[in-house]
Amino acid sequence: MKWLAGHTWLMVLVPLVGILLLSGYCGKPLNLLKETEVDYLDTNMLFALHLQSAGQERAKTIKYEAYLEDGKRILLYLQKDSLAMPQEGDVLLVKTRIQRGGKLGDFDYGMYLRRQGIVGTAWAPRYRWQIVGHKERKGISVMAERCQHALHEQYKKMGITGKELGILSALTLGYREELDKDVKESFSVSGAMHVLAVSGLHTGIVWGILTWFLTLGGWCKPLYEEKRRRWLLGGILLILLWIYAFVTGLSPSVMRSALMLSFWELSYLLGRHTSRWNPITAAAVMILLINPLALWSVSFQLSFAAVIGIMLFTSWMQARMHLKHKWSNYIGGLLMLSIGAQLMTMPLTLYYFGQTSNYFALTNLVVIPLAFVVLLLGLATLAFSWCVIGEWLCVAAEWCTRCMRLAVEWIEGLPYSTTKMQISEMSVVCMYVALVCMTLMMRGDKVRWWWLIGVVGALVGAVWC
Repeated sequence: MKWLAGHTWLMVLVPLVGILLLSGYCGKPLNLLKETEVDYLDTNMLFALHLQSAGQERAKTIKYEAYLEDGKRILLYLQKDSLAMPQEGDVLLVKTRIQRGGKLGDFDYGMYLRRQGIVGTAWAPRYRWQIVGHKERKGISVMAERCQHALHEQYKKMGITGKELGILSALTLGYREELDKDVKESFSVSGAMHVLAVSGLHTGIVWGILTWFLTLGGWCKPLYEEKRRRWLLGGILLILLWIYAFVTGLSPSVMRSALMLSFWELSYLLGRHTSRWNPITAAAVMILLINPLALWSVSFQLSFAAVIGIMLFTSWMQARMHLKHKWSNYIGGLLMLSIGAQLMTMPLTLYYFGQTSNYFALTNLVVIPLAFVVLLLGLATLAFSWCVIGEWLCVAAEWCTRCMRLAVEWIEGLPYSTTKMQISEMSVVCMYVALVCMTLMMRGDKVRWWWLIGVVGALVGAVWC
């Protein structure tokens, strides 16, 4: 196994892929997902519930996250009523039945809830609940959520409305409560849903913008050569990055990408040329140490799978792409990035959602540049909301957001825009085995043709299963 010692990337990849396979294939592993043994489930009782979130309006109900007296978390659905509905922080007495959640076809909804740390769901009409008190939530996450909501309201005050408001708030702040159902469907079918969930893409864009401004477009880059100035600029960069993470509500996806970028920047400041795999591995380990149940989070799996795909396949394809012009290199880079991310996330996407976009490359070519512009204009609008410049930026941000929505809707309307396919757990395993063999084959090892046989065999196994 001498060839393995010279491929540190593989020594990191295999464990990470193993984690992803374990999370998708082992539905009931370890002791982390053991059903909570409580005697009040599926029993009609009177509960005292502390609402931990603002209500999310549905067609006939309003959805809340709530905590029981013993600290367990549930989802509470209250029937809409003309009277005032409870608010975040209210304490309710509710006569209801907490249900575990069953299977919806092949989807185990109960298991999904338990992976999120939720013991069950409950529903109650108006006459079965009453407000008996109020407890203010405390903590940095609460402050982040309130800051996020306040900035969303600022968009409203500046005159942004309709679908554009929901898209702009989701893209810049991670606030998705006002996203229109049709908008979600359009972005999902076209393969652009990742744009509406603030994640590594958005954090990377903000990181690039901040780096550009701090170095004045590269003019002050020599300042990094002096140790004290390097630490000063690096410290400012990290502070601004985590401020952005704060205003987006400290969502898990932003925390993951902020951690990876922070590890990378710290290694640079310390003068240690670390492997590009170390930040992603350190971020994954830290997240799992804080919250082991994150391993079974779909967003955790997809985000790390996408990063691994980009790091593996994009670099290999770019090394073999020789384009003469700047714009052709830029377009080719976007294509390679989208292909790398799609290859590694496709098995999980098919397993969890039963469909994948056929025009993901075209979507990313159009949407990612627009997302960059919208993100820049949206954040600039908030920064200059106190003066007339903010009004001009607001108009530009709303117009670019509308262009993005129309482009996504056009791609959605193309024929054969999606492929619907429900695959099994074993098919997911086989597909990832094929991707690992493909990676080994591309690295030019002496036994690469044996890896080609492995790719073909694994794909046949995926189809068979």
